[in-house]
Amino acid sequence: MNPFHFLVEIMPYVIPIAIVGIIFGSITTIAKTKAEAKAKGGAGLSEEDARIMQELHQSLQKMEKRVEALETIIINKK
Repeated sequence: MNPFHFLVEIMPYVIPIAIVGIIFGSITTIAKTKAEAKAKGGAGLSEEDARIMQELHQSLQKMEKRVEALETIIINKK
């Protein structure tokens, strides 16, 4: 028996939980950044903040594609 068989069994549960955590973490970061900008009297995100948010969005899209590929592999093995 494969010693890592349990990992294959828990993946369908771990991956969605991780994705939800990343999404809510990103939302929290955005909300915090906007709140700090308003507290400072700024009009919104600075150019640096906007660039970081764009990079984060692109990274999340790549991660989503990877997760979908992993899910496909796991489903096809069953």
